[in-house]
Amino acid sequence: MHTILHFSDVHFGIHEEHLVAATEQYLAETESDLVAIAGDLTQWAKEEEFEAARNWLDKIEQRGHRLMVVPGNHDVPSFNLVKRFMSPNATYEKHMGEWGEELNPWLNEEGFAILGLNSMRGLVIKNGEISDEQIQLMRDKFGEAQDDDLRILMLHHPMWKLPRGEELSDPIQNQVAAVSATDDVGIDLILSGHNHTSSVHRTVDLPKGDGSALVIQAGTAFSTRIKIEPPSFNHITADRHNCVIKVIGWDGDNYVERRQHHYVREHDEAHWQPTKGNTMGLVAEMARAAEGKA
Repeated sequence: MHTILHFSDVHFGIHEEHLVAATEQYLAETESDLVAIAGDLTQWAKEEEFEAARNWLDKIEQRGHRLMVVPGNHDVPSFNLVKRFMSPNATYEKHMGEWGEELNPWLNEEGFAILGLNSMRGLVIKNGEISDEQIQLMRDKFGEAQDDDLRILMLHHPMWKLPRGEELSDPIQNQVAAVSATDDVGIDLILSGHNHTSSVHRTVDLPKGDGSALVIQAGTAFSTRIKIEPPSFNHITADRHNCVIKVIGWDGDNYVERRQHHYVREHDEAHWQPTKGNTMGLVAEMARAAEGKA
């Protein structure tokens, strides 16, 4: 089993310092195979915001965690439209150091393989895009993986219409081709963000869904932007046959487990099946919500 800590939409520039410190404390007490950050590290892509983000990433790395980062739509210039459209990734690449050197990072080690895709486009404001070239990259990279490797895809924008509070977000552009490719290469987990709403879905249950993957959305760990739910991130433990997603949320004092999703399957081409633990997690969440209203 492999452990991935999944963050997104931290939005340095409109962050809460005590929550940043609390995530650092959680990371100091937790071991992982990878900390995966699915974009929107900044709010306005300002130099000081990137510096704050890099300082946070440095601390994570110093605590012994390996990192993979992809950019989001807030990591490109918001006010310099010429730069946004002509060279949207230049600011991110300049200020993110080693994490800005590769916009579509790849990691393949014994037991798991993960590809990060840059879904941000200067001319696409909200829902992002996966290009045909990136789809071919997906096919090439996962073609190198071993049959029993846990296969993970990470990008900022959701590939489907997924919950954004009580509404649904727009799907990514070039959706049909991208979704088909995830099935062809046997993706097990798809990690994304953007909606500031944590959720877990089976691709087979989604409109235009294909394949047998779990789609895992991260909330926002410490941003003040669009507070749809309490600050949270995901603690994922998985191989190709078992997956446990713990939503780690802020309770006002600490980051604690808010709910748990547990899925199993008999083989890597079968659909993930929820276990009783999902129901138990939902009941616990409803009980906590009731306590908060009492």
